[in-house]
Amino acid sequence: MKHVSLPISATHRLFAEVVRTLPLAAAVFDRDMKYIAHNDSWVTTHGYHDDRELIGRSHYEVFPEIPEAWRDIHRRCLAGATERRDLDVFVRADGGEEFLRWVVAPWREADESVGGVVIYAENITEQIQTQRRLGERESLIRDLFERSTVGLNLCTLEGLWLESNPAFLDIIGYSREEADGGLTYWQLTPRKYDADEAAQIESLRTTGRYGPYEKEFIRKDGRPVPVRLNGFLVERNGTQCIWSLIEDLTGQRALEARIEEERLKAIHASKLAMVGEMAAGIAHEINNPLSIIGGYAYTLRGAIARGDTGAVQEALDAITEATERAGKIVHGLRKFSRQSGGDARAEVGVDEVIADALNLCGARVRTRGVSVTRDIRTTARIEADAIEMSQVFVNLLNNAFDAAGPSTEPWIRVTATDGPEPGWVTVLVEDSGPRIPPEVAERIFRPFFTTKKVGEGTGLGLSISRSIVESHGGTLTCDPGAPSTRFVVRLPAATP
Repeated sequence: MKHVSLPISATHRLFAEVVRTLPLAAAVFDRDMKYIAHNDSWVTTHGYHDDRELIGRSHYEVFPEIPEAWRDIHRRCLAGATERRDLDVFVRADGGEEFLRWVVAPWREADESVGGVVIYAENITEQIQTQRRLGERESLIRDLFERSTVGLNLCTLEGLWLESNPAFLDIIGYSREEADGGLTYWQLTPRKYDADEAAQIESLRTTGRYGPYEKEFIRKDGRPVPVRLNGFLVERNGTQCIWSLIEDLTGQRALEARIEEERLKAIHASKLAMVGEMAAGIAHEINNPLSIIGGYAYTLRGAIARGDTGAVQEALDAITEATERAGKIVHGLRKFSRQSGGDARAEVGVDEVIADALNLCGARVRTRGVSVTRDIRTTARIEADAIEMSQVFVNLLNNAFDAAGPSTEPWIRVTATDGPEPGWVTVLVEDSGPRIPPEVAERIFRPFFTTKKVGEGTGLGLSISRSIVESHGGTLTCDPGAPSTRFVVRLPAATP
């Protein structure tokens, strides 16, 4: 657009030169509000797209939609007033809306009379929009902070709490006035976590983050509450602080306890079902020593009547041996049937666990003529609940007995070795039954899946056995590549 200075005075020419260099939108008018000078920013800000020259034309002719309020401003300024506004909404000629900061001031002739007005306008639309976006973002962040179900806390590196959201205050049981600026992280942290805390602080120092980390806070009422924390370093007003996300694990711990309770109930029910399956064999096993006791009791009466002390001693020795044998069977059965408390883990030899399982299953196996081979080539010990682990092997041996039964020469073989990796022990339970097809090998561990006839199994034994082994950090699998039925138990050995 062409800029022309009116030749009416040197003042006008000076206006044209000065206005052209101003960074703000600016225009100079005479007393009739006709343009004396303007710059390109003025045209851009007002959205003027006409090719006609503005100089010499009336402002009201160029922008006939100017409201009366603005005309009043012009009249007051032509009378000598100066008016300004730091924020005003301006509707452009093209309908667009912008935010302006403006000043309207009179300019004076040499004789101090008002010769017209100068209007400065700064387009602050971008700043306003940025402020609005920042405000919306801050409002969103504040809403997230206040309404989050996860605890949020900002604290100094020394642990002084600066800002806590309602969820975190609910966890610790303090009010915001009590917590923020008054409590420290260390006041509510039990001393038993000192070593763990040192490790988290080192992580913050080296990586700028810490966690996930589980611990307890001590609530205001003195009750410990389990929590999981994650956090990271931030800078606030030039000072490093820590943002922490805190999850209350109370509900999760209660759920885990209920799940564990149900797991133990399922294990016990499965165990009792196994006892039922072994009942006939156990009864037979106990009946043998009872028969011996009965026979030697009859012999004992005759020997006493005859005064045959040698026969009396022989009968007593036989009765004692038979009683001990029956007692061992009953003791093993009572031990196996006892419900595990879920926390009865201790070091136990792998050979001991296998021996207990074989003793319980021995009666059932012997009544059917199944050959059992035990090959223990390890002295490893495992950290285990011995009752639960015996249940695993009793279940595998019972399954092996059922699978081997139809064979012409049924056999069961139990092998225990170190490995395959250092710090592990492997137990193989194999039988003369046919190998399990690959498509069935994984399905057999699903609850209620069974290959037995209706009424001969619950379909829970292998599922529960696998859960027991996995809870001990091991694995229970079926080897479909073996020439016969083979189950593989791998367990971590106890650290010496």
